[in-house]
Amino acid sequence: MKKRIREQLLEIMSDLRQTAGGLDEILAGYGLEESLDLLAQMQELVLEAGNTIEKSEGAESGIIRKLEEACELIYQISCSLEEAGQEEPTEEREEPVEEREELQAGSEEQAEDRRELLRKLERLFAEAGQEIERKIPAGKEVLFLPYQVSMWDALESVWMAAKEDPDTDCYVVPIPYYDLRPDDSLGELHYDGYQYPHYVPVVHYTEYSIEERKPDMIFIHNPYDECNRVTRIPEQYYAKNIQKYTKMLVYIPYFVSEEEGPADHQCYQPGVLYADRVVVQPGRVYEKYCRVYTHVMKQNGWEKYLVPAREKFLPLGSPKVDKLMNMNVEIEYLPESWRKIILKPDGSRKKVIFYNLSIGSLLQNREQMLRKIDNVFQFFRERKEECVLLWRPHPLLMGTLGSMVPWLRDEYLRKVNQFKAEGWGIYDETPDPNLGMALSDGYYGDESSLLTLYRETGKPILLQDVNVLD
Repeated sequence: MKKRIREQLLEIMSDLRQTAGGLDEILAGYGLEESLDLLAQMQELVLEAGNTIEKSEGAESGIIRKLEEACELIYQISCSLEEAGQEEPTEEREEPVEEREELQAGSEEQAEDRRELLRKLERLFAEAGQEIERKIPAGKEVLFLPYQVSMWDALESVWMAAKEDPDTDCYVVPIPYYDLRPDDSLGELHYDGYQYPHYVPVVHYTEYSIEERKPDMIFIHNPYDECNRVTRIPEQYYAKNIQKYTKMLVYIPYFVSEEEGPADHQCYQPGVLYADRVVVQPGRVYEKYCRVYTHVMKQNGWEKYLVPAREKFLPLGSPKVDKLMNMNVEIEYLPESWRKIILKPDGSRKKVIFYNLSIGSLLQNREQMLRKIDNVFQFFRERKEECVLLWRPHPLLMGTLGSMVPWLRDEYLRKVNQFKAEGWGIYDETPDPNLGMALSDGYYGDESSLLTLYRETGKPILLQDVNVLD
């Protein structure tokens, strides 16, 4: 039995118990038809709860027997009311309310019998609720809150493991995000929920209330909240806000760090500070997170409010590596446009080079990087019969340029459109970066978190030097 259904059953039993406790007074103010209708609604609710429990626990459950007994009591109460109504005189009365009260009354003996039946009914609902709490597992509700679909691989293997637990309800709720304008105001709103793999059941963010559901665990991969300068998620999804409604907030970085660890500021972003647990790579990466986080915590006097480093950081590795290493790419399942470029006329396969252009390199080198891109195009254009350049841009690159250097964005976009139009390479805009990495035979480009991940494949790597144009 999953957590949500259990909670609903407990709520139903509580409502039925309270209704049964006050039913004598309620019925005293109702006419016969209204009273019978109310009892029929109660019986319908009991039957619905019984069917739900039977599907999960089986027909032999002790809870089912108590609910069957409750239905019999409701039936007896209905019969008692009908008998009392039939025994009443039928002459007209001037006061219809009084007529209804007398209709319900019957003999004092009948009224006392009904009160005894109602007391039994109240006890049965209380006992049924206790049985549900005692015998039906509470289960867990686990919520995954990705935002950009290209970063879903940071959570996917964890989601796959969680959904296999029969006592766990898993929900994947992609949240929207805004582009940021140069003046730091919110720009266009994006929602990637329709781009997730077909095997991932997605719930729209408007249909899941964290405040009401209070999931047992929440997993996030975006640590920045209000500190991001390129995109921004709605404030209601900030780590400091959602951690109030869960027992365990877990942050898993969307990137993979080099051996020396992430940049210092990555170790104390809001998602890191407010998370109960942070899953990181082992070794020096783990040690750096602990060291920098502890220094910032002491520097600001946060020791009383934040989880200690050795408890917070879990050196379990990155789910991104799991995703990449488990990918099996078959040519026949690739997009048709990709197959046309990759396959030679004789059906054999060209070499595929994964080209990665980082945000930092383009921002730092600007005009020189634009020249370098032209140089790369020329090199692979001349060798298009033997190899394919698979260009995978950083998902935030275009937004970053638009926010920080609009003119550079326009020039860069011209390069992108030229590359697409010439048709000798592949511009990878698929949601999952792992496809291109798994498909490729080698890596060329800038240093980035993708490079760190690519090393796990054991394939050749050549770093790009923006100053080399030959």
